[in-house]
Order: sequence, then C-alpha cells, then structure tokens
Amino acid sequence: MTKPKVLQILPMYHPNGEKVLREGAEVFQTNLYDIPHLCECVKGVEAIVLRAPAKITKEVIDANPNIKVISGAGVGLDNIDVEYATKKGILVLHAPSVNKVSTAEHAIMLIMALAKNVIPMHEEMKKGNYDSRNTIPSRELKGKKVGLIGFGNIAQEVARRLKLGFEMEVTAWVREYKPEKHGIAEEIGIHINTNMEEVFSDADFVSLHIPLNEHTRKSIDSKLFKLMKPSAYLINTARGAIINQEDLYLALKEHYLAGAGLDVFEPEPPAKDLPLLSLPNVIVTPHVGGTTVECNYIMSTTVAENVIKTLNGEKPDYIGNPELLKSKMLE
Repeated sequence: MTKPKVLQILPMYHPNGEKVLREGAEVFQTNLYDIPHLCECVKGVEAIVLRAPAKITKEVIDANPNIKVISGAGVGLDNIDVEYATKKGILVLHAPSVNKVSTAEHAIMLIMALAKNVIPMHEEMKKGNYDSRNTIPSRELKGKKVGLIGFGNIAQEVARRLKLGFEMEVTAWVREYKPEKHGIAEEIGIHINTNMEEVFSDADFVSLHIPLNEHTRKSIDSKLFKLMKPSAYLINTARGAIINQEDLYLALKEHYLAGAGLDVFEPEPPAKDLPLLSLPNVIVTPHVGGTTVECNYIMSTTVAENVIKTLNGEKPDYIGNPELLKSKMLE
C-alpha cells in the first residue's frame, strides 16, 4: 500500500511526532522556508506539517491543488492562511490546549521573576555584590491584582494558580459576556470584566492571553500602557504582534510601567538590536512558554496522529476550520 506524501517544514517539537508521521506517511523534510522554495517543495504532496517561523501563504497553497490537509506543529495557526485554505477546501489542523499548563507556568514564572527582581539580584550576586539585598526590592504576590487579557484555556490555568495558589485578586477581560466562562470564573473565584481599560488601569500585573488576528494585531498600545500604574508589569506569552512593540519600548523607557516579561516577539526571532532587548526592566525568553519536554511530546504526537487520521479518511480530532468539515459532511 502506497503511503500518502507529507511535506514537513522544520523539525517537529519532539522526535516521537516525526516517528509517528513517518510510520504513516512518506515524509519529505525541508529546513528552508522561503516562499518560492516551499512552492516547489509542496508539489506532489497531500499534506503539510510546519512550525513557525515558516508560513503557508496563498502562493504555497496555489502551487499544489491536491493538498488535503495543512497542520501547524503545535497550537497556533497565525502562520497559516486559514481563510484561503478553507476557501480551497483544505482542512487545517493543530493541537489546541495541550500547552496550556506549560504556558501558564511560564507566565507565572515571569510574574514571579519580575515581582522578586530575580534577574537584577542574580546579576549583582555574580559580581559579588551581596549588599544588593539592601538596594533591590522584592515584592509579595499575595493580595496583588492581576488582569488577564483573554480567558481561554491558558488564561484559566493562570487564574487558578494565581488565585488559589498565591491568593491574588484576578480579573479576566473578555470581549463579550458568555455564561460558560462566567461560570468558570465563579468556580475559581475571580472576576470577569468587558472593559479592557479598567483592567489595565487597576492591575499590578497584566498578562496577555489573546490570539493574533485582524482585531488584536498591535491592539495593546500606548493608550493602554499610559493607563497602567507606574509600579505595574506587563507579561506576554501569547503572540508578539498583539503588542505595538515601539509603544511598549517607550512606555518602559519613560516608566509608564515598571517592567515587562516577554516570551514572544514580532518578528521571530527578533532583531539582535531590537530596542526592547536593551532595557534593564525587561525579562525576555525565546518563545519557549509552550515548549516544555512534556508538552513537546504530547503536542508533536497529537499533530502527527491527527494528520495521519485525516489522510486515511478518518475524522481528525483537532480542526482549525471546523466549518469546512461540516460542509463536507453535508455534501
């Protein structure tokens, strides 16, 4: 029996995912991801699996009319033109929710590191400056106010840990009231607010958990930063492009807010001379919030199994454009 052909762009997050993929398909891998190259590589395959920073654009999709499925290697789909793929009848897959614990832990780690001034103390200790304990302040989290922008799976994990574990006051911003999320908030013991400006102005920590789309791109900007307390911190483990990075740089430089913890940037990797990276009140990590060893295994295996299922004519488990599956079922 001939195996279906799959184009794998960049390594998957864990070798087990690649093993599963190769057991069920003939895999062609490339580590180059410029669009002309991908337009050539995609010819003759039935599926594509990719991870950022590689992108699947309209041009790549048009280079092969026989593509059946495109899958991200993890959770996000902002590097795939989902709308155009849907228009062309291509299922788009991913592995949602599997990174919710690891990303939530990373966001909380950044909150703690900022509150406790871990990085400045670490640097001074390495210089032999033990007296820094008298000059660098450290703050408790208990009773502090946290504003979560978004209240999806990751934000809910953050809320549980901060409210129940650290006894913080947590408010989650949502675009519109939904009984289901209000019920989850009541269960945890946190507040829901549909006024983003109020959340920003009231919080000691603002943690971002919204997807990147046309509504959210660069939506976190100077208007919101100027509402924050000078003692407040911003944390972003979502997507870099939801922040106006130029505005954030100025806000941090001018001390509209005390600091920031950033795991994501636009673009990625960020330029080495990105001004944000030069600021002393910023903690940065290289988009690793959702890539723990445990999460990588589950994520990559889930993606591979989902792709093979689809190519074998079975219903996939995690679909980024479920409306397409519904329309196919009605045909």
